[in-house]
Amino acid sequence: MDPKKRLEELHKEAFKNFDEYVKAKGKLEKEHQEKLHEAKTNWQNAWNKLIEAMMVLERLEI
Repeated sequence: MDPKKRLEELHKEAFKNFDEYVKAKGKLEKEHQEKLHEAKTNWQNAWNKLIEAMMVLERLEI
């Protein structure tokens, strides 16, 4: 399997598991919801940077 596709699958699975974990914990206070939203945004931004770096490396054929 292509490493990029495998990473994408792992990313989606981790995000899904994270959401399920949060739902299992029940209702969160507003402050915690905001922190959770910020953490998910940071996670997605980090993922996007990783994909960008992989694309650059692919173009350079490294």
